[in-house]
Order: sequence, then structure tokens, then C-alpha cells
Amino acid sequence: MQCFASRVFQLSFVVDLSVHSYCVIYRYFSVRMFLPNTRTLAVLCWIMCMRITVSQASVPAPKLMFAYSVNESNIVLNTILHVSCDAPGGAPYPVTVSVGKLESPSQTPETTEPWVTSEVVSYPTSVGFSIPAIAKYEGKMVCWYQSTRTELKNSYSEFSNTVPLVVSALPPPKVSLHPNLFLVGGNYTVYCNSTAGPVTNFTLSLYYRILPVTHGTNWTFAGSVFLTDGTSIYLRQTKAVVQIEFACTMEMLYNGKVLHSPQSKIEQAFPEELPVRLWEQDRGESCLGYLDVKLKGKWEPVCQKEADTVADESAAIATAKVVCRELGCGHVLEWKRILENNRHFSDTIGGIRCSGEEEKTRDCPMNEIELCKKGGILYIICSDALPPPKLSVMTYGPVPKLYVTDKQNVEISCSIDSTYLKPRDYGYIVFRKDGAIVSEMYRNPGTSASITQYDKVAGEYDCVYQLYSSKIKPVSQPSNTVFIYIYNPPDPVPIVAGVLTTVIGVAILTYICVYRTTTQEVQGNEFPAHSQDPATNTETPDNNVYIPQQL
Repeated sequence: MQCFASRVFQLSFVVDLSVHSYCVIYRYFSVRMFLPNTRTLAVLCWIMCMRITVSQASVPAPKLMFAYSVNESNIVLNTILHVSCDAPGGAPYPVTVSVGKLESPSQTPETTEPWVTSEVVSYPTSVGFSIPAIAKYEGKMVCWYQSTRTELKNSYSEFSNTVPLVVSALPPPKVSLHPNLFLVGGNYTVYCNSTAGPVTNFTLSLYYRILPVTHGTNWTFAGSVFLTDGTSIYLRQTKAVVQIEFACTMEMLYNGKVLHSPQSKIEQAFPEELPVRLWEQDRGESCLGYLDVKLKGKWEPVCQKEADTVADESAAIATAKVVCRELGCGHVLEWKRILENNRHFSDTIGGIRCSGEEEKTRDCPMNEIELCKKGGILYIICSDALPPPKLSVMTYGPVPKLYVTDKQNVEISCSIDSTYLKPRDYGYIVFRKDGAIVSEMYRNPGTSASITQYDKVAGEYDCVYQLYSSKIKPVSQPSNTVFIYIYNPPDPVPIVAGVLTTVIGVAILTYICVYRTTTQEVQGNEFPAHSQDPATNTETPDNNVYIPQQL
């Protein structure tokens, strides 16, 4: 009976009260109490042992599965597989859970070397493991648990169900361009890189096709290389003018089977012209908006980092100058870096650092294509988008200066118009006198506003327009200037009297001068200086006296 109880005990997982205890009870009662019917006690002990055996045999084995959905027929080399082993509720906790490989039908948990063992688990749970997909771990995966309770003679559970792990595929290689941004006529190199990890003795193959791709366009084989050392192959292209896209594949012999990768992602080589535009969703392309660049046939925002230094700010200002000049929009009026979360950001260019002397933005130094992480875009307003307003004086027009009396009122008008602003745009017309604000009036583009000055009108007047419907509320350049002077004319009566006095005086002076001259000329002709008649001339020649004529 004691031997039978021992054999039954070897089959059990959980023992609340050992069979040996029942056998001790059996011997105690049969000897100490001298019970005559020892056969009855033997039957009772056998029933108790069978009851415990049945209870121990009903403890379930653990269950093994992939933690996530895995295509078991397409397990990729060197990927990490996540599996979970569910310890059952009837396990003799605390336990440790292990994962290993089942290699023969006679194999037991005690004789299996675990790949990895968990820490002690005190309650039913799902224990996760990470298994690399390599040749060492290919085969039938199983899991089991072992109780840490010392009173148990057999602390191991049965094996779980098997889960196959067979490496059957390679990861797709990666195609890249260096540099990934180049102009028409520039050079570039295309690379095909293995992504399968530390492997050797594999083949990389490169393919290409001309863009645009039409229906039925097939890939053209560019070449392949068998690599015993190294991870990539490359192809150089010079003086690029044609748009091409590239892809590559990988294959290798691994653990007795040929593995193939799917085709890599396509990488397009675009010799770029890099045209730019200023754009907003509501107004389209104009002379104000976000700076975009046409990259690989699509308009993408230009990534602008924060202007943390004076050099960064100078580069941003110079870039705005070049953009306005390239678009024929005049000069830069204002710029700002704006964080725009509503626009979709993909890989784009950034870090444009113009000097301000370039003819086009593409001539400026810039970073290669990258992911714009913080979403900063350069917002630019050129002068043609917000031209100077026009200032005029009612009844006089846009005169540069005006003389008025100190009792005269002056009405000044200011109008704003722009071909790039929309009727829904809005802002304020600001009147200024000697640089100080006199009045602000809400107006839409294409309208005007006026003010009337009733006193102290003398001064220098101009106006500006501040656009409130844009992202950065720019102020236009000043309008034309009007100088207003005060001039009070003198009393006309003294002036008339003075004029009459002057006229009379001139007339009198003229009369006197003319009359006297005429009289003297007549007298000189009637009375000669001496007589020519000798009969009447009583004076001697030596005593003659010459009297000259007076003019």
C-alpha cells in the first residue's frame, strides 16, 4: 500500500495532503487501536489516494501562443517574436515559467534546457517572452512551469501546445539617395542596403525605371552583387536630367533553404528646379503666405527652425528677400516663423540660408530632405501684396503741399488697394500727423477713409494700412506725404494806397524830367554864344568869351 501511494504521488502536481499522511494514519489505527478489519481501512486509504490522484491529474498544462498576430509561414529573419505562456489557475503557485524547444517525443520539462525563464509568478497570468527569429530557435516552441514549493516531489508541469518557429523570409532592403536633394545637371549616388542584421553571403539586386510610370512599365535590371562582407551596393549617376525611381531585392541561402525579401520601398531621383511660391489655403498663390517649394513634383512647406541666433535671423531675412525678388513681388515687407499644425508635413527641405544676393532660392545653401519635426514654416509678406496707400486732400487732390488760412478746415482722404488682397481681408487705415496717430478706421481693401481737421491743421500728413486678416498683421509702407501750411494774407487797403502813391510819384517825376529837358533845348537854339555880324560885334577877338550850350 505504501508503494502504491508513492507511485500515485509521482503523477500529481498539487498536493494538499500527501498520500504518505494517509498511510501513516492507516498504520496508526491498525496498530494502536487494534481494529480487526484492516481490509476496510486499506480500502479507505486507497479511495483517498485515488481521489488525490484524480485531483492532481486534472491540473491543466500551460498554453503557448504568439502575443501578436504573426504569419507563421512568413517569419522574417532576425526579427523579434513575442510569445506568451498562460499559466493555468490550478498551478501550484508560486511558479516560474520557461520557454524552450521540443526536439523528441520522449523529452520532458525536467530534461529540456530552457531558452529563457521568468521570475517567480504568484498568481495566474500570461508571461511574455521575446524570441529572436534565428536558426538557433527554429523548431517547435513549448513552454512549461515549475513550482517553487519544496514539499512537492515533482514540481514540473506538462509541456504546453507546440508553436512552430520557421524562418522563411528576409526583410526588404532599403534604397537611399546621397545627396537626396540635387539640382538639374547634378550628381547623385543610389545605395541598396541590407536590413537583415548581421548576415553574410547574400545577394543584393538593383532595379530602375524611368518616370513618369505608365501602365505596363516594367523594372529594368541594373545589376546585382554577391556580398561575403559588407551590407550595401551602389550606383553613381552624373549630370542627372532624367527622373528615375529605384528599388532593390535581397536573397540568401540560410539554414538549408533559400530566403527571398520583398521589394524595397521605391526611392525617386528627381533632378530639381526647386521653384518656390507663397501660398495660403484661402487665397492660393500670391505675394504673401507660407513659403513652399516644389519637391519631387509636389508642393511642400519649407521647414524653418527657430531663429535662435543673430546669424539665423539674418539668414531668414535674406531668404525672404530672395523669395520676394524671385517671385517678382517687390521687396520683403515682413516675415515670421509660424508653427502650423494644420498642414500635413512630410519629408521636405529646410535650413535655407541665403545671403540676400542670390537670384533664386535654389542658389542658396540648404539642408537635404528631412522630416520637419516641429512644424515651423516661414511666412513672408512682400511689398506688392501690401502697397502704400494713397493720400489726397479733398478738392485739391494728392498735392505735396497746401497753403490754407488758420480758419479753413481740411478734409484728408486715404485709400488702399491691392491685387493680391481679397474682399474678405480686413484691416485698419491709420492717419498720422507729424508721425503721431490721429485716427484709425476699420476698412476692407479697395475702400477709403477720410478725416477732417478743424483747427491746428498745419503739419505733415500721411497714412498706412495694417492688415489684420493675415497671420502676422503687417503694416504697409507710408503713403505719399502732404505738407499743410498756414498763410494769412495782409489787409488790401494799405496795399492799394501804396500802389497808387507809387504810380503818382512816378508820373510826376517823369513829367518834370521830360519838361525841363525840352525847355533847355529850345533856349539853346534861339540865343547863340556870340554874333557873327561884324558890324554889330564891338568886342575885340582877344576879348571874346565862349558860352557852351547846356543840354
